[in-house]
Amino acid sequence: MLYQLCAIITAISTAVSLGFAAQAYWQTRSSQTAAATNARYALSRSAALAIAALGLLVFHSPEYLTALAVAMTFVQLFDGVIGRRISTFKTVGPTLTGVANAIVLALYLMQ
Repeated sequence: MLYQLCAIITAISTAVSLGFAAQAYWQTRSSQTAAATNARYALSRSAALAIAALGLLVFHSPEYLTALAVAMTFVQLFDGVIGRRISTFKTVGPTLTGVANAIVLALYLMQ
């Protein structure tokens, strides 16, 4: 049960990250600036993480889950720090997702 819950929260975390990266890409897609290039890199990495998270729902691998959940916890916590300069929503949303991911992962690892 905790494996599935942690995998779902990790997948949600990757979807949130992918959503922000997609938004940045769409806002800069017709531009050739450094911001547009950075948005493309963020989108490719976020898409890869989202695809990897889907694997957690298909294949049961505690090691794989732990690695991706830790990575996404830090991604979301860093996104929350970055979001402080933008809006409350972009601060609170990623931060809560990161904290939730860390708590469920800790519970899963302690069982």
